[in-house]
Amino acid sequence: METIADIGLILLFFLLLAFVFSTALLTPLIGKKNFLFVIGIGFLVGLIGGAFFIAPIYDDIPDMARALYQSTSNQPEIIKINISTDSNVNQAITDIKKIHGVQRVDSGAITVKTSTFSNNLKNFLESRIPMANVNITSAKVESSDTIVIQLKPGSNPTDSIKMLKDWMLLVSGINMRFSIVQVSAIVDPSQVDEVLKNLPKGEVVVDSVNGPIEAQMGSLKESIPSKSEIVLFCGFLGIIVGLCGMFIDSIMRVIKRIKDGVRKD
Repeated sequence: METIADIGLILLFFLLLAFVFSTALLTPLIGKKNFLFVIGIGFLVGLIGGAFFIAPIYDDIPDMARALYQSTSNQPEIIKINISTDSNVNQAITDIKKIHGVQRVDSGAITVKTSTFSNNLKNFLESRIPMANVNITSAKVESSDTIVIQLKPGSNPTDSIKMLKDWMLLVSGINMRFSIVQVSAIVDPSQVDEVLKNLPKGEVVVDSVNGPIEAQMGSLKESIPSKSEIVLFCGFLGIIVGLCGMFIDSIMRVIKRIKDGVRKD
């Protein structure tokens, strides 16, 4: 339906240009002194057509380009998802795996937010946290209230964090405020929108979508002109159409001469 609507808007824009052209054809009747009038009409009608008919289509270009990229790409996209360890992380991961289009789900690092602690505890925490739970492979202190933890593949993040919370409070007096697991869903590029729509509601937060398509979309958005530039271009296009209508006889004579010259050769 959107495609049909876009085609309709384009046709309406061409009708406006046809109006400019037909107005310019009247110059033998209204006189060449109205040259500025035709240019003004062409520019004004072009601007109006650009603003009301072309600009709405221009807004749809990223979505149309994304759909084209998705239908032609065979490289998977990566949806990064944040899941609170207060929820059943493993169940959420299982539910994500069941969504049509998801090829694989990888559980990544856990970001732990704590009460503020001194820099003197940095080395202690980084070396001792892996000993607090057999499922923890490493810990890195990012700041005075943030620790990033890596778990063994297949570990239960919820159980591991609960044990770590008790250990930190007992050993160092640090209180854990909350923690988040970052999960990466490897998704078929043509199913990204559907996967995003069917993610477990209230349990996960989408952090980002990365991959070849997103890279192409970023390049496209940087390269395409702004909407105001497109509307201005439509105004100048209206001027060109008006000039073509005004000097159509001269243009046709030039074209005829070129054709005659080609035939002689």
